[in-house]
Amino acid sequence: MLTNTISPLTKQYSLASIIRTLCILLSVSITLPTFAQGAPRLNSLFPAGGQPGTTVEVAIQGSDLDGAHRVIVEGESGITAQLHPAGGEVDDTHKPIFEANCGQCHELRSPSNRSMTPSQWKAAVQRMITEKGAEISAAAQTQIVAYLSSAARAGAGLTAELSIAPDAPIGLREIRIVSKHGTSTAWPFEVSHTPDVVETEANNDPESATTIELPSLINGVVNPGGDEDYYVFEGTKGQRCVFSVKAYRLNNISQQFFNPTISVFDAKGVELARSNGFYSLDPLIDITLPEDGPYLLRIRDLLHRGNPDSVYRLTGGVLPYNTYLFPAGGTVPNGEMDRASLTEATGSLSYGPPTPPKTNTVQCVIGGENLPETEWQVKLTEDDQPGLKQIRTPYGIFPFVINAHPEGVEEDIEHQSTADEPATQGTTTQLTESEILFETKCSACHELRSPSNRALSAEEWTSTITRMTNKENADITPTERDRIIAFVAQEAQRLGELIARQLEHAQHLTIPGAISGRISEPSEVDYYRFTISEGTSLGPWWVIFPFDNVDEKGFDTVYPPETEIDLDKEYIGKEGRKIGWYKTNRRGENVFSNVPEDDVTGYALTYLESDRDQNYLLSLGSDDTIKIWVNDKLVFSKYIHRPLRRADDVIQLPVSKGRNKILVKVTNGYGPWGFFADIGGYSLTVSAERLSSPLSPSLTLLDVNGQVLANNAGIGGRRNAIIDYSFNQPGEYAVRVEDIAGNGGAGYVYHLDIRPTKPDFAISVTPDNPNIGRGGTVLLGVTLQRRVGFTEPIVLSVENLPPGVTASESAILSGTGVTQGYITLTAAPDAELQPRVVQVVGAVTTAAGNEYRRAATPVEVYQIQNNEQTVRRQNVVVSVTETAPIMLSTGLEEIVVTPDSPIDIIVKVDRQNGNRQNLNLTAVGLPFGVRLQRQNTLLRRNQTETTLTLVPNIIRAGNNELRRNPFIGTQQTRPYTIVVNASVGQRIVASSPAIKLWLGNRPDTNQEELLGGN
Repeated sequence: MLTNTISPLTKQYSLASIIRTLCILLSVSITLPTFAQGAPRLNSLFPAGGQPGTTVEVAIQGSDLDGAHRVIVEGESGITAQLHPAGGEVDDTHKPIFEANCGQCHELRSPSNRSMTPSQWKAAVQRMITEKGAEISAAAQTQIVAYLSSAARAGAGLTAELSIAPDAPIGLREIRIVSKHGTSTAWPFEVSHTPDVVETEANNDPESATTIELPSLINGVVNPGGDEDYYVFEGTKGQRCVFSVKAYRLNNISQQFFNPTISVFDAKGVELARSNGFYSLDPLIDITLPEDGPYLLRIRDLLHRGNPDSVYRLTGGVLPYNTYLFPAGGTVPNGEMDRASLTEATGSLSYGPPTPPKTNTVQCVIGGENLPETEWQVKLTEDDQPGLKQIRTPYGIFPFVINAHPEGVEEDIEHQSTADEPATQGTTTQLTESEILFETKCSACHELRSPSNRALSAEEWTSTITRMTNKENADITPTERDRIIAFVAQEAQRLGELIARQLEHAQHLTIPGAISGRISEPSEVDYYRFTISEGTSLGPWWVIFPFDNVDEKGFDTVYPPETEIDLDKEYIGKEGRKIGWYKTNRRGENVFSNVPEDDVTGYALTYLESDRDQNYLLSLGSDDTIKIWVNDKLVFSKYIHRPLRRADDVIQLPVSKGRNKILVKVTNGYGPWGFFADIGGYSLTVSAERLSSPLSPSLTLLDVNGQVLANNAGIGGRRNAIIDYSFNQPGEYAVRVEDIAGNGGAGYVYHLDIRPTKPDFAISVTPDNPNIGRGGTVLLGVTLQRRVGFTEPIVLSVENLPPGVTASESAILSGTGVTQGYITLTAAPDAELQPRVVQVVGAVTTAAGNEYRRAATPVEVYQIQNNEQTVRRQNVVVSVTETAPIMLSTGLEEIVVTPDSPIDIIVKVDRQNGNRQNLNLTAVGLPFGVRLQRQNTLLRRNQTETTLTLVPNIIRAGNNELRRNPFIGTQQTRPYTIVVNASVGQRIVASSPAIKLWLGNRPDTNQEELLGGN
């Protein structure tokens, strides 16, 4: 008999059996102030879900919901809502029916004595009929529920009836409430086919446990006072039952007050299994029942707390979890091409019945824990668009990648971890001593873990070790450094040889194309080979340097190569030296590098033949600043201080049919300098998170000899990996896919895609519920993730605004580390008082004249223990309210900041309704090198006006990024957007309309055209 056994679903990792890979997380944080301008907040809905064909009355908890008058349901159709305001009188029409049928019932005593929601009362009446045998007719049941619901509404808070259509698609919706303060934050509502049960109080001990039948989905809430909820069910020996709680996943903020724990007990009260967390804080128990009979299920807070917002949905039964669909992608049939080919062959079009859509059936399996693999077909038609499609099945909703390129499936090839391979023969004593030295000196260093655990080339290891040994606290002599470098170089070579042997048997991919794979076992490593048929590189190059760059004036100084190209002519360079063009046969990545001279400017020239007008991608690295001209038109300019690395910038290179002139200018402040330039390129992408896979992928690009070319172990802090790479030489290459922690299993599914790189970017916006008082202004923060190919400004706009609301003209400019932009929304005094779903859009017009548009992902930002957390939402909803308690104005539409003098911004505050709070004023959106004279300015409660002063922040000394002068290389085609904010504590309470800011001067129309402005 199983007694006192904790659920075996504890995750254990054997570090000795896996290849560890450094997880390089390019985390993109949303560093925004707290947007909480009196916004209503929805804290919980109870119950938080329902079945198709039912009506659920949900209790609504939140703040600033007074005057609530509307429910917004976001997501797929199938749900209508009716709001019931808090308070009001009890409808006694059916009270006599209640008293006649339920007056002696303990569980249905007067509603004034019990705190339950309408849904709980409805469940309690049903329970009395089905479990207690109460003789209540269907008509009387409806009347009793109507009376109890009316009494519950009168004595409690806000509720809403959500009617779910019988054909409503399963999945998540988001609910918002509109009050006199505007539109609330969102809360999820889940539609599921699993039979629903609503918890009824009191079920706080085993004797009063609610009876459930498996499978069930229990909607409950852990109330204040150490509430414990008990449920009893009948089980059969050998049943593998799964009990899974969804609470944290409904509301991440609940972690502050709710840490659910569940336990299963046998009939004797012996605890058989317990879970305090499986999906983060959400627990799950997977248990095989030891005998026939009744079992108890208990849920409570781990710390015996309780809260009206401690809402949960608990599924129980012989149910699957960690489900997956494999393969995870398929190719859309090219119906249009087929019809075109038919027309060409016959010389005419058929006038008969329309040709049915072409289809492609992908044979898949659905599996998971407690679910044997089951065959499933995904049918794709020519109407399906490439991208992510949601596949609905009886086992859940699965993301599926639709591709226009060929899709493959991983073959069952034996994969071996290179960490388990025997050492290369002939290892010397010196190497052994060096290995001991490495372990002694470097084992505690995060950056210098064993070379078998990091996908770095020998050159990258040398750079990393040198950097580490130069740190003040490094206890490594130069001799020891050289021995360590020799050790890791040999280790990298050894591992490359081992990998090369495995690559001989690796599955071959057709590119462009994709493949579905999975890391089926812990420590598994998957290898794939592919062929680059044609390498592309720039060169040979003509080079001339050094021209002067004293005081960094070289970046904006027009030297002769910018006005004439005479390869035979001599020029006067730095310090009066005679310089001329010379030819180098270097191509592509290494035109000239590590040239040891300070304060210099250099140029490089090449020509590129093209058979048509087209756009290439150009990967650039420079130390320091760089400009690119194509056919005498400036296409890229970046003023920056940085070390020389490959592919720091990836831009579009527009070329015309025929011969194209490409001129590069580089300036340097101090130390070695140079630039890299790679043309063309491919994007290698491993998707896991977007497939809901638990895999944390590491992706490594290798040459045919097993040497590392590039590695990525997560992009943007998410469980996807991307490598953008330019292949200079045709030939065989390979990729390695693994889990960064060495985990694996049938559900560790991934999708690997290799295709020519295309320009791309993504934006997100917060808040997702901006509420504007008439006459007031609110701030939207937009965060940018540039992928490749875009250096032009990202122009921001807001579509479908309510009548009377206008958005500022804003853009995110290209520049060092610029990832943030701001939009202000201003409501006219007579703006319409209606919420609208709006779309925030980023648009780019490239130097080649192509336009790209991306819609922003709505993001809700909240704080837990002073740390910002984010959650993605479905929509941005803008609402206009009657009044703005505080309004800021500056009277400025545009300012020009020069290096000569500061700029004063006079800020006026209009306080409404007797508001007398002290306000903290600051500004956001200031460009690199411009700052406020005082970071924060206090506006006291009796003040209505103050001044903020902007000053240029020029740092002429220092190294690398410490040197900056915003008035060099400021070829703006669009202004920066700055906004003055007023805050109380960490909460923004008012914003000014946006102000356009130019550095140095505002360009005239001719300058904008010259610079490719849009």
